[in-house]
Amino acid sequence: MNKFFSIGLGLLVLLAAATAQETSLVTITKVIKEVAVDRSKDLPQSSAKLPKFFDDDARRGETYAIYWAAPGSGLPAGVTVLFEYVLENAPDVYALHIQYDFKTEGPRKALFTIPEKHYRDGGNVKAWRVRIVLAGKLLAEQTAPNWKR
Repeated sequence: MNKFFSIGLGLLVLLAAATAQETSLVTITKVIKEVAVDRSKDLPQSSAKLPKFFDDDARRGETYAIYWAAPGSGLPAGVTVLFEYVLENAPDVYALHIQYDFKTEGPRKALFTIPEKHYRDGGNVKAWRVRIVLAGKLLAEQTAPNWKR
């Protein structure tokens, strides 16, 4: 019985070490809140009625840039960068994501713009979390100091 327990424990330790090594391969180097974007100046001014794809939420937004790096050998297609955030006056956790449908290598930059209706109704982002995931495995995570979820 002890022999089987030792083998099982050994396999568990190897699995934990492999997972830790895989997690350390991907790094999130920095998360930067960029200046709020006002895209209304880019919209046509001559027409009173804007085309459907120019809705109000696309005009302005609080933007976050996520700088991260894939390991030297790269990562296969399917890597997802998930940006979760909580607003000052809203209890909900919102999420935005980018999925890379191609092999990713080296340094990358993912941009996430918070829709205007979210921060208009709920205030500015007060806390955030960034996760990089592949096939259900967490490869890297970084949180704001005040993230509590």
